[in-house]
Amino acid sequence: MNRTFVLLLIGIAMASCGRTAVTSQPPATNPTDVVRLTPEAQRNGGIAVAEAQVVVRGDRTEAPGLVALDEGRTARIGSFVQGIILETAVQVGDRVGAGQVLATMHSTIVHDTWAAYRKAVAERRRAEHELAFAVQAHERAGRLYADAALSLQELQRAETNRVDASELLDMAQTEVRRAEEELEHLGITNKEDPTGESGEQIPVKTPVRGLVLERLVTAGTTVTPGTPLFVVSDLSALWVLAEVDESLLSRIAVGHPVVVRVAAYKDEPFPGTVTLIGDTVNPKTRRVTVRCAVSNADGRLKPEMFATVLLAQKDIRRAVVVPSEAIQSIDGSPTVFVSEPDNQFRAQRIKTGSEADGLVEVLSGLRAGDRVVGNGSFVVKSELLRSSSAGE
Repeated sequence: MNRTFVLLLIGIAMASCGRTAVTSQPPATNPTDVVRLTPEAQRNGGIAVAEAQVVVRGDRTEAPGLVALDEGRTARIGSFVQGIILETAVQVGDRVGAGQVLATMHSTIVHDTWAAYRKAVAERRRAEHELAFAVQAHERAGRLYADAALSLQELQRAETNRVDASELLDMAQTEVRRAEEELEHLGITNKEDPTGESGEQIPVKTPVRGLVLERLVTAGTTVTPGTPLFVVSDLSALWVLAEVDESLLSRIAVGHPVVVRVAAYKDEPFPGTVTLIGDTVNPKTRRVTVRCAVSNADGRLKPEMFATVLLAQKDIRRAVVVPSEAIQSIDGSPTVFVSEPDNQFRAQRIKTGSEADGLVEVLSGLRAGDRVVGNGSFVVKSELLRSSSAGE
């Protein structure tokens, strides 16, 4: 009897424990994490919903940089003779075309070159006359030899004279071409002017089109070989020289895309490409110079601007991203508001990764296609905090 009573008590206790465990389970959702806003309230708060997207992304390395001239589009024009600048035809800031005359100069070397040219032309004229005479003499000798009025030896001598005259003419023509090339080297191309009266000034020309960035001489300046005269550059494309820590070099390669930002246009990225990775390390900074090519068709980037360069690394992956304005901090945790039926928005804690171009990578907490509040997320956060405070 006592044993049966004890078993009955044990059964009642177990049943009571079971009922207690069921009634103590927490609700499936926490109502303090959900905000409901009417369509009118959403419009007034400027709330916009965006989908979490999947993009191809690689980690980016941020490095300081400097905007520089593209040396492939830049001409640093100097004097190659000794002389005096007679006139300058351009000012700093002028746009010039390839081959345009920037200045003219006078040099005594012009007179020597013209003298050599005139002498070569005279020698060529004399050689032409001698060859014509030698040809006629050879033809006459041939007729006389055919009539047995001339010996074979004299015929051969006449032929030798003709060959010698032809070779002398070839030598004279070579000297004329050499003199013409010397004139062309000086920028003088009027080859058919044997007097040289119209070509005594040396034109200083630009080999590239672009903007005159520096004019280092004025009329009357005496120059010597190597004296800098002008700097002309095409600024439609520039270089950005980034200083990258040596420990990050294995993650960067030529051809990788970059994004350049400058203080003058903080919110606007300038895309570019890595074109060269330096071969030496700066012993003081332990950094390597990485050269990037950037288009500058609108001319907003200026040489010597400080820049921040974001270099894409080699490890490319697929990442879920949301707009940066969608993320709010609640209790120190990054949070987004997921749109649900019946005008409800649920606070969802997430783990974030890198940010680029206004998009933040979501490492956990969201899936691609989830609809989250972008613009106006602060309004939803404020309503959530207000509701929580009212409930407490």
